[in-house]
Amino acid sequence: MIPASMAIGVLIVFYAVLDATSYHGGISLTAWIKGTWNSEAEFEHAWAVPILFIVFIKTSWKTMSEESINSSGIGLVFVSFGLLLYVASARAIQPRLAFIGLPFLIFGSVYFVYGWKVARHMLFPAFFWYFAIPMPALQQATNVLQLFVSKSCYAVGSLVGMQLTLSGNDINSATGSWESLNIAEGCSGIRSLMALVMISAIYAYLTQKKLWKMAFLFACALPLAVLANFLRIFTIIVLAEFGFSEFAAGVYHDWAGLLFFFPIALAGLFLIDRLLNWKEHRKVVQVRTVGGDDSMIR
Repeated sequence: MIPASMAIGVLIVFYAVLDATSYHGGISLTAWIKGTWNSEAEFEHAWAVPILFIVFIKTSWKTMSEESINSSGIGLVFVSFGLLLYVASARAIQPRLAFIGLPFLIFGSVYFVYGWKVARHMLFPAFFWYFAIPMPALQQATNVLQLFVSKSCYAVGSLVGMQLTLSGNDINSATGSWESLNIAEGCSGIRSLMALVMISAIYAYLTQKKLWKMAFLFACALPLAVLANFLRIFTIIVLAEFGFSEFAAGVYHDWAGLLFFFPIALAGLFLIDRLLNWKEHRKVVQVRTVGGDDSMIR
């Protein structure tokens, strides 16, 4: 317990207390990253990461405490790499590098003090911190998703007989029956995508036993998010075509994310989970024989 407390103390000092004046504008690394968790950076979901990190540790605490302790020097390899990234962060004036190294410091410290059997339970909680690191290319991804949604909705709408015109990210009625619908940054789905990717990681971690299944389910989050967002925007166009343009662009647009996007995306994750583990999820049917005995078939 004492070595663990010392490691936690060191991390707190270097990440939350130390004045990084020389390379981060006079604020700590924690203060810097908290400043990026806002709507402008499309990163509000990051506030949940520290809370979930504590929850993951708490739920795994009993299991970890029952594992045998066997200190291993291999942990120092991960710690050294984390320290290298911290130093590189200072030299390159890139605070993100320090947070990229944070999971290695957490996991490596536990590995060094307690050994692999305990440290393996810290792998997911430690690297879950990556969902809190702002990504510079996120804005560019937003633009790409905007164009994709606009072109997809126009193409499918035209295919099913709607009279539409497309100008940039604006979809218009060729007959002028409803006002132009602009696929703005908020409609790109990037916020929902980031939230769904984080949820899919948690879902995969809690439900899958094999690593390849975890990876596959996690990878499915991106196409599911894109599909769900396309359906959300496309239904707005459909409602506008049916004469409900004000409702579609107002109330429906504001609530479709909660009522439409996430149910479809989460249902998709659940379905993929069922397909991946169809043998484990087969229902057990009880059949009463003529003699009165119960037998179970799968």
